[in-house]
Amino acid sequence: MGNVATHRESTRLKVVYGQDLGNLERDIQKAIAYRAYDLYAGRGRSHGHDLEDWFLAERDLIKPGNVRITDAGDKWVVRAEVPGFGADQIQLGVASRKIVIWGQAVGPTFAPSEYPKQMLGEVALPAAVNPEKSSASMNGNEVQILAPKETYGT
Repeated sequence: MGNVATHRESTRLKVVYGQDLGNLERDIQKAIAYRAYDLYAGRGRSHGHDLEDWFLAERDLIKPGNVRITDAGDKWVVRAEVPGFGADQIQLGVASRKIVIWGQAVGPTFAPSEYPKQMLGEVALPAAVNPEKSSASMNGNEVQILAPKETYGT
């Protein structure tokens, strides 16, 4: 029997921008705050370590897998690995100069004392893009975002 190639279908992902991106970023800040509070509580609620707790919470969430940015002429192509997350667990936000990748596995598999599996990635873009015309898809454990370059005066 010869080698059999397996084909994974690409799944379109929703891209948010503007006010919806603000809402996504607010949700991410809440997740960081909850994690920072857990660190504070785990240390016996001793005061004076709030910034340390916040930075540790961010570090726990920020897992910037393998990210590649390619210049495709009229757009930037951003590919990022998001191992362990399905298409229904990924949210993407695009601003003029950055892309936010938020993965959150939520559901009945987590005990109340456990945090859901979360992943945050922020990708700085080399030049301005048009968030409204951006699109994204997921194939296997990789997200691909197509962000058209901003054209001024056209």
